[in-house]
Amino acid sequence: MQPKDKNVRPDSEIKQLRDFDSFFELLDYFDTEEKCVSYLATLRWNGKPECPYCAHNENIYLLKGKNKRWKCSACRKQFSVRIGTIFEESKLPLRKWFFAIYLATAHKKGISSHQLARDLKITQKAAWFVLHRIRHAFAPDLPQFTEPVEIDESFIGGKEKNKHYDKRTEGTQGRSVKTKVPVLGMLERGGKIYATPITDTSKQSILPIIHSTVKEGNTIYTDELVTYRSLKDKYQHHIVNHSANEYVKGSVSTNSIESFWALLKRGLTGIYHNVSPEHLPKYINEFTFRFNNRLLTDGSRFDVLLANVNNKRLPYAVLITNKKKDTGIQN
Repeated sequence: MQPKDKNVRPDSEIKQLRDFDSFFELLDYFDTEEKCVSYLATLRWNGKPECPYCAHNENIYLLKGKNKRWKCSACRKQFSVRIGTIFEESKLPLRKWFFAIYLATAHKKGISSHQLARDLKITQKAAWFVLHRIRHAFAPDLPQFTEPVEIDESFIGGKEKNKHYDKRTEGTQGRSVKTKVPVLGMLERGGKIYATPITDTSKQSILPIIHSTVKEGNTIYTDELVTYRSLKDKYQHHIVNHSANEYVKGSVSTNSIESFWALLKRGLTGIYHNVSPEHLPKYINEFTFRFNNRLLTDGSRFDVLLANVNNKRLPYAVLITNKKKDTGIQN
């Protein structure tokens, strides 16, 4: 046994790797499983392995053997670089995981499980699970917006007229929540977006989220929805009246957040087709992650996601727990 992994790649090499900007370069670089393990270990531990069981990071020993494993001198447990990450208990090689992450983060509208299954030569069920684990790593922290914010809500779900006659539900057009899921979005101008499904568009559902994410006294732009009227008590609230065909009034508009809604809906419609309400939050996190990191190169975006896989274990049994019996949201 030896206390230090001498094969860990230096930070300078990681920074150079972040400059790759094509799937071909990724395939060319990660040509062995060993490279993937070493790269993940470096990105995760920065040269100083930490036990995922007891968080001890002193006297962690690299064991001899074909597969790279470590042993903690405190709890005496052995572990691989996968433990405690989205890769735990997965039989897929890290190479295929890396390729899946790159495709999921580089494609602006996402990639379907059927397409990923063909690309990686795995089953569609396995590809579906892989993508949901990746989406689990997309989950953002609650932001704190200090710059002007555009706030808007959108409804995810298809038009009744586009559904088969026997699948239509009466009285569900427009803003009905019978067959649609309302989503609240907040976009800091020139910055990031935060979006989350909500129960309805009432004050009880919307205002607590705004108060917890937008600094008091900040400037907020919304449409004329009555729910937003009380925002003037804590914020500089400006309204654009869409019902009067008003979409821009000086600096007052919600055009940026509406552009995100368009991107989200085109992706859900064109790539995923049918999304269950249960898993909708994960798909929203996927689109917000790509939007928030839109200025990065594909290689840097890959690295950001890979750096977020720690403490994101997602067993299959948990993923499908309390799975709803509905057919999902048809877009």
